[in-house]
Amino acid sequence: MGKSNVAEKTAPVAEVVEVVEVAPVLTIVKDEVEAPRKLTLDERIQRVEDLSLLIDRWKTLNDSRRKLQTFQIGADSLSSVISLRDSNGNEFKTSNSAVITSVIDEMKRTLDVKIRDVEEQI
Repeated sequence: MGKSNVAEKTAPVAEVVEVVEVAPVLTIVKDEVEAPRKLTLDERIQRVEDLSLLIDRWKTLNDSRRKLQTFQIGADSLSSVISLRDSNGNEFKTSNSAVITSVIDEMKRTLDVKIRDVEEQI
């Protein structure tokens, strides 16, 4: 016949588990720092010359920045003049204080960027 609606009891079966000990593997890795290569005399002299050029450039940029900082723009629009001249001798002059202020502000920003660039290289 078929199966009946009777509940069957089943006993739990014990599982067999094998425990294996694993020995830890310890690997020691030494961080060896390579000593930097010693520079030759020519290389050291070249570095000093490069640094000297950078310092001169930094001084020139800072002097220009200081001169711009002390530049006074007149309120009468006549006492200050900006003049631009190209290689062909063409010249542009203006005494408009708003234009002069804008040009000086842009020059200051440009000098600040150049000064930071040189300082990072030093």
